[in-house]
Amino acid sequence: MVHDPLSPSEALRTRLGRTFLVVAFLTTIYATVVMGQPLFGLWILSAGVGLYVLHRLLAVLDSIADAAQRVAAVREREVGIGPESIGNRSGADPEPVREDVDGSSEGTER
Repeated sequence: MVHDPLSPSEALRTRLGRTFLVVAFLTTIYATVVMGQPLFGLWILSAGVGLYVLHRLLAVLDSIADAAQRVAAVREREVGIGPESIGNRSGADPEPVREDVDGSSEGTER
């Protein structure tokens, strides 16, 4: 899966990003003006930033796993041990089965 995570400025342009920004801003204003506890507002902001960083971390880990799978697929194709060669592990073509005129078969059956 190819995932292109949003940058912080792009994330704030989305509907969810704008909603979070408004709620965080209003909570910070409320905590500072009404409650007199500005650290509560900063805690809300830092929780949002932490969730965003977690999202970015998971996106990076997903990209790393995707790249590792692509590298493994290329190496399997180079060596010839992919799903298309399961029945033929030696890499050589199997001996063909020849049929005689009467319908009997000669050769090695696999």
